Amino acid sequence: MIAGCLGEGGKDGEQEHSESDGDDGDGSHDQEDGSSHDHGHDDHEVGQPDSEMKVEMTTNDDGNHFAPHVVHVESGGTVEWVLESGNHDTVAYHPDTHDSQRRIPDGADPWESDLLDDGDTFEQTFEVDGVYDYVCTPHEETGMVGTVVVGWPDPADQPGLNPPADDLPDAAIEQLEQYNERVREALENGESHENGDNDGENNGHDDHGDDHGDHDDH
Repeated sequence: MIAGCLGEGGKDGEQEHSESDGDDGDGSHDQEDGSSHDHGHDDHEVGQPDSEMKVEMTTNDDGNHFAPHVVHVESGGTVEWVLESGNHDTVAYHPDTHDSQRRIPDGADPWESDLLDDGDTFEQTFEVDGVYDYVCTPHEETGMVGTVVVGWPDPADQPGLNPPADDLPDAAIEQLEQYNERVREALENGESHENGDNDGENNGHDDHGDDHGDHDDH
């Protein structure tokens, strides 16, 4: 079962990785400017929810990373973390697992993996819509954090979109604030886009009706 999920997730993950490689120009400039975690492929995920997503956990010359840093899954979707290099874990920001600020939805269960080794994987299925922030605990000081968006939650009701607690490491706060901004914008634009489509359809029908009315008058 896990192998089957990995096959589909791996395909998606490889495609996203390839697309990000194609945008190396932007990504590398961001890294040179110091924003080592600001990769273009994060934007690609938010607003396009999938049933399964793969997140790679890596250590390279640029530091420690979740890639993509932000993923968007459907309600009931699954995220699989795959350790590619280094030693990492994935832990929800929640008092029960991280002794810190809760940054996952009300009613959602937190998760906490073991410290993973090369090739190890960890899966989590998300039944509650919302925004979930998580961290690699050994590398929180370097800003190794990530976000999972599930469904289309109301941004106003999400603990994960609240300002990060002051006692978190500065690098983690900086990254979470960037992800918060990206996620909030995507969720708000998604709602506006849906409403805009409906308004457009209604306006089209109204205009059509007005045209008929004009013809009838003649």
